[in-house]
Amino acid sequence: MRYFLQRLGQFVIVFFLVTFGVLVLMRLGLDAPGDPARTMLGGSVGEERIAEVTQRYRLDQNWFVQWYYFVRNLVTGDMGFSVQAGQAVSTVIKGRVMTTLLLGVYAITLALLIAVPLAVRSAYKRDGLFDRFGSGLSFVFISVPAIVLAVLLKFALIEQHRIDLPAGYNLEVGGWFPRVGDKIYPWQGLFAHIDNFLLPTLTLALPLAAVFTRLLRADMVQTLQADFVTLASAKGVPPRRVLWQHALRNSLFSLVTSVGVQLGALIGGAIVAEQFFDLDGMGSLLVTSILGRDLFVVQAVAAILVATVVIVNLLIDLLYAVIDPRIRQARALA
Repeated sequence: MRYFLQRLGQFVIVFFLVTFGVLVLMRLGLDAPGDPARTMLGGSVGEERIAEVTQRYRLDQNWFVQWYYFVRNLVTGDMGFSVQAGQAVSTVIKGRVMTTLLLGVYAITLALLIAVPLAVRSAYKRDGLFDRFGSGLSFVFISVPAIVLAVLLKFALIEQHRIDLPAGYNLEVGGWFPRVGDKIYPWQGLFAHIDNFLLPTLTLALPLAAVFTRLLRADMVQTLQADFVTLASAKGVPPRRVLWQHALRNSLFSLVTSVGVQLGALIGGAIVAEQFFDLDGMGSLLVTSILGRDLFVVQAVAAILVATVVIVNLLIDLLYAVIDPRIRQARALA
């Protein structure tokens, strides 16, 4: 209980700092800092409408009062009004949150499916040909930013190009995947959904898989040299069981921690992927709202993203106790 209260206190502090910071920065970026309703609604709106919005959301009060009413309204489901979309913010976000959620889940899942077998095999065959190849490949994808990877995938696999060759021959390159602008969800057509989401998912998953591979491989190399692994092998435990059950489980701490740490980078990469592949999600919504000075949308998206990151990291902390029962016992005694 004490541990939970500590983590809850940390969540409140982080949530306040991020959301209040976003509120202040958006107010400072207005043409008329003292009149956010006028800037947000536009010059063509009448004074009565401006006064109504100002009074409803306390935009004439100090920043702390505005933040308090924003959070209070957020809890009740009132996220404000989007001037750009002409709809409630909750309606705008509802149409986009599933896209970003699916993209994030797919990216992390694919990254783990690539990284875990690759890291285990590399650690088991340390300094061999497979290990060198995997290390080199992971170094390449760590070094390539998501914006560059998105351009390469889009150019090579979506946009069709004709390459003229000698002797009158030509080669058609690309065009294997459809544009993602007309996104399709799994319940609308599974194979069409895979075609739509595969390239954005690869854009996010490949750099993540490279980071996960290097971390897990380093931990696995150390774990395989531990005494309990040597003892298990001496007792006749099959090598596959030693590798995947004993060594892997005791090497997961850095990997699990990295999943939480990389979540922030994943959100940044999602903005790039959604922009390049015309995928309407939370990332692209955040960019367009900042450029359009759509205050309530920016505040609501930032609040949702920071809450997601903090909650996922809390779940990861709880997962530590599942991986190692000693942590659970230590927390119970604290």
